[in-house]
Amino acid sequence: MYNKTMRSNICGIILKVSYPTLEDTSSIEILGKPMLDWVSFALGESYCGSVVNSDGLPLPVLVRPYLIKESEYTVVLYSDTPLITRKTVLDAVTALKQNDLNALKMTRGYVFRTQYLLSIDKLPPISPYYFDEEDFMTAFNYKQIGMLTDALKNRIISYHMNNGVHFQDPSTTTIGCDVIIGKGVTIGSFNVIRGKTVIKDKARIGDRNTIDGSVIDEGASIESSYVLSGVIGKHSKIGPFAYIRPGTVVGDDCRIGDFVEIKASRLGSGVKAAHHAYIGDASVGDDVNIGCGVVVANYDGKTKNRTIIGEKSFVGSNCNLVAPIHIGEDSFIAAGSTVTEDVPPSSFVIARERQTTKPRKDK
Repeated sequence: MYNKTMRSNICGIILKVSYPTLEDTSSIEILGKPMLDWVSFALGESYCGSVVNSDGLPLPVLVRPYLIKESEYTVVLYSDTPLITRKTVLDAVTALKQNDLNALKMTRGYVFRTQYLLSIDKLPPISPYYFDEEDFMTAFNYKQIGMLTDALKNRIISYHMNNGVHFQDPSTTTIGCDVIIGKGVTIGSFNVIRGKTVIKDKARIGDRNTIDGSVIDEGASIESSYVLSGVIGKHSKIGPFAYIRPGTVVGDDCRIGDFVEIKASRLGSGVKAAHHAYIGDASVGDDVNIGCGVVVANYDGKTKNRTIIGEKSFVGSNCNLVAPIHIGEDSFIAAGSTVTEDVPPSSFVIARERQTTKPRKDK
């Protein structure tokens, strides 16, 4: 019914609308996107531009500079109707065509034959056609924006549910419109997932996570953590209370536990950092163990420096690795060490003051 030729014959124009309590609805964000973008989704590749709505100019005169004469149809929408869908737009164009009309009025918006619109200076009376009325909910104050936000959230979550995603508490979760979620994924309560995030099949997103612009691979598990512009490998477990900062890639089968912060680092497969560690600007090989309280000291006060930890190495609790530094593979760094020099492969390092025990002077 809706073929590509029909879509290519449509020019879509959006009128920017303001209200006394709500200036410029086109720029107000809902779920991370301006309302203008939500409306333009309904036009798709037919979107030709937007213009500020002016009560002083008749609509045909207002939109004329934006018309594409080669387009058979022109659709005019408003920036305060972010729920409008492409289906409704194409239904309206089809109704105009099938009823041999020159103009069709929707609840909020119009469809014209372009040549007819070019020939008039003001709109004649036009009988309205009614489609899915939820599409035309209007944002004229912040209470309405709250209602529109809930409606968009429900649409997005319903879409993912129909595609095999299990939401344990849909009412507390927010999913952005650009998020891609695979089948068999389980999502818990109080989650915010946004940006161009991709969650692959059978991953588990527990409770109270924020995930933005990240890739969560198959079978991975995230619990009560932040993952920002990062990549989490297959079957890796993150959290609770981990902080994955931008530029981080966590390999397969890793364990990143509570209060571990990772920034701009690449971790191989099987890496374990179970709790209370900071890893910044580092390359960590496969099967490395990072003990509790380890700090990869990447900043010298002027520049960020990188640390390399070879595969199968063990970094004991409360160690400081002062970058730039290279720990060779299969090395063992004893607990409490502060390492400032490169370590050859298969080395054992103790870099701490020898314990001294003396009797108490007051005894």
